[in-house]
Amino acid sequence: MTAILIMGSMALVLAIIAWRRSPTLLRGAFRNAILRFVEVLPRIAFAFMAAGFISKIAPADVIGHAIGYESGMRGILLATVFGGFTPAGPIVSFPIVVVLLASGAGFPQVVAFLTAWSVFAFHRVMIYEAPLMGYRFVAIRLGSSLILPPLCGLLVWGMMEALALLR
Repeated sequence: MTAILIMGSMALVLAIIAWRRSPTLLRGAFRNAILRFVEVLPRIAFAFMAAGFISKIAPADVIGHAIGYESGMRGILLATVFGGFTPAGPIVSFPIVVVLLASGAGFPQVVAFLTAWSVFAFHRVMIYEAPLMGYRFVAIRLGSSLILPPLCGLLVWGMMEALALLR
């Protein structure tokens, strides 16, 4: 609810700014917003349907064992590989994260998954980066960021352990 209030407040402030500049600008902004909403809504609906199917197909005990909190560093590394090779955008990847969490995945492992998905995205590397930037650039970028997903997972793990000690 807090996120909705923040986003709604931001939209209201921006609408007021646009209206003060020009009512025509505000009408154009609303038209663009409606068009974007109509464009994105089917994608979101299908992504959540896919996540629902994944949640019924994916065995929770296997996910919990492979990348649950108790899987530790092994689970963080496995989630890193899985995240890097997940060929999807945010509309699909975030529902997958919801399914992983509901199936028993640990927070450190999910953070490693999301970090790898956003930093590596090997499908994007092969389609865009390598042909446009060259393999040397890709190798340097991937090599320099290789530690990020496991490091993020370890940081979350350490934070969770520290919070557990404070209880």
